[in-house]
Amino acid sequence: MINKTCVLALMGTMVAMASSVHAQTGDWTDRGYIGVNLGAQLQSRTFTETAQPVVYGELATVTVPHTIANGLIFDVSGAMRVWENFGVGVGYSRFSSTETATFTALIPNPAVFGAPRATSGAISGVSHTEDAVHIQLLWMFPVSPALHVAAIIGPSFFTVGQDLVSGITPTEGPPPFSTVASTTVQTQSQSKTVTGLTIGTDVSYYFSQRAGVGGFLRYSRLSGGNVDLVSPAGSGQVSVGAGGVQLGFGFRIRL
Repeated sequence: MINKTCVLALMGTMVAMASSVHAQTGDWTDRGYIGVNLGAQLQSRTFTETAQPVVYGELATVTVPHTIANGLIFDVSGAMRVWENFGVGVGYSRFSSTETATFTALIPNPAVFGAPRATSGAISGVSHTEDAVHIQLLWMFPVSPALHVAAIIGPSFFTVGQDLVSGITPTEGPPPFSTVASTTVQTQSQSKTVTGLTIGTDVSYYFSQRAGVGGFLRYSRLSGGNVDLVSPAGSGQVSVGAGGVQLGFGFRIRL
């Protein structure tokens, strides 16, 4: 998890960058730019899911510690100059992660009420996705005709998807069913769209009149910090984190 110190350091870096180039920048005369990037979501996240599907007329309990690993993101954005060095833009980013999650479970006994058996196993191919649309308000600092630095802030709209436990199917051992031979856990994707705030900086270097390369550094935080997804097993809500610090590099086209 990204702690407050890291977030403050990121904000301080962007403010210092903007301050250092402000005195030596000129007017932004371009109509705008388009950027296509490949990057990384830098932090991993963990959360624990507890589901209670019905088995043999009783509630089973399935506990799954999840890890959302850091990984690659795809990002595309564009902005247009509105007034002097101020511009507005929109961007889209996608992050996805797949894990093999271990689980522990208490499974009711088919012959004896109130006598659950403990079992454990793994669930492969558990998916987490984050699709985000970023509305960007930016101030451009043209350090030189080739080098441009933008300070960006604006709201983001995240659609967060997560595979969650929807059911569990035990394979019984011999009577009196004191042990479970094996278990299969079913999952179902749940998703929800929430708002957040993104701050960042984008740096572009143009090696020709139109084409260039660049990179971005940004931090996105969801309203409330997490998104609450409904458990498909009917056991309440599961709180899942999303967003965070992202770093990317790619191509720029000057309009």
